[in-house]
Amino acid sequence: MSTHHISGMDINVSLGTSLINVKQFTLNIEDGVKETTTRGVANGFVNGVTGASGEITVDTENFNRIMEEARKVGSYQQLPAFDIISLGQTVNQTLKTAAYGCKLSVSKLIDAAGDGGDKLEHTIPYKVTDSRFVEINGVPYLDQSHLETLGL
Repeated sequence: MSTHHISGMDINVSLGTSLINVKQFTLNIEDGVKETTTRGVANGFVNGVTGASGEITVDTENFNRIMEEARKVGSYQQLPAFDIISLGQTVNQTLKTAAYGCKLSVSKLIDAAGDGGDKLEHTIPYKVTDSRFVEINGVPYLDQSHLETLGL
């Protein structure tokens, strides 16, 4: 029996409570763990700053859905931070990610080719701002005991 693997076509993305059809979606984690050395020889590691960010590329129809939310709150910059949930699922595999407290910006307002043939695209970068950070299949990325120590 062959396995039906998850592809980009199987990924659904929700921004807050709205389902957004994306052309591309990325979620990157920057983990500040660094190796340590003693006189040039590997000897353990130290923890560092962690962060997460990504980009969503959408067509104009889906961009306008986000802009309608911005209109309701007064401006794009006033949009609250959203949770971004993605779910990829086939008969054989599931991958669910949750990025909490994502603050949106715009990097490519318009990406238009003069010869046509493709829809307009809009690129929306985001940064994860919530201490819940990121979960992968329900498993937190960050050490929860460290968060408790920090009172978060």
